[in-house]
Amino acid sequence: MKRYLNLNDRAFNAIKNKTKRVEIRANAGKEDYDKYNIGDIIVFKNSKNETINCRIKEINKYDSVENLLMLEGTKYTLSSTDNLEEGIKSINSLNGYKQAIKENGVYAIHIEYLYSNENVWQEMYDKALERTKMCQLNEKFLDAGGVGAAILSSNENIYTGVCIDTSCSLGMCAERNAISTMITAGEYEIKKVVCTDDQGALMMPCGVCMEYMMQLSNGKGEIEILKNIETKEKVKLKELIPVWWGVKYL
Repeated sequence: MKRYLNLNDRAFNAIKNKTKRVEIRANAGKEDYDKYNIGDIIVFKNSKNETINCRIKEINKYDSVENLLMLEGTKYTLSSTDNLEEGIKSINSLNGYKQAIKENGVYAIHIEYLYSNENVWQEMYDKALERTKMCQLNEKFLDAGGVGAAILSSNENIYTGVCIDTSCSLGMCAERNAISTMITAGEYEIKKVVCTDDQGALMMPCGVCMEYMMQLSNGKGEIEILKNIETKEKVKLKELIPVWWGVKYL
């Protein structure tokens, strides 16, 4: 399930920079954090209407801010200070928090940063490029890493893969490698795809990879593929395969 929360810019940036990994919340408003679950996606929005996607990894409930910070620490919970006393005072000063915590406790929501909605293409591109490290796995028969790919799943996960090339065509394209990792993780629906060579040049999926994606999931034709990293120009898979043979089976 997706949850939507507003966040001040300082905390927002700290989560984005991965220096804040625990969000402290109390039931002082309309949100009931008892209903939040591990695996839920939280979409945080800052004052500029920018949004980041995070996944809940763990939720711990405490009867006081003091106990929370003593057990969770301050390093990844506080974004404005690393001082315990200042942190306690700051949290208790939030509108309605002191009374809400007294009545219903306070929550330490451990989160994993996934990606920024405004910067998702760049983040996917960077992840794909990080994977492109050409490696000669066997002097005569096999190498890998000349091409890297990143795919964004419908469950907001980014999976990566590299090409594997062999002398007898038994290798695998980077896109299908990433897709295999996604399927192994229990997912099969793709939202976005980025593919780059080891020099950073964007590439289009080959015919085999496009066919593979077309047969994969219900939203196949709507999959977006990045064409230009500077302009963020993209193309939908159905535009690359406008007359697909399998359409009669849908």
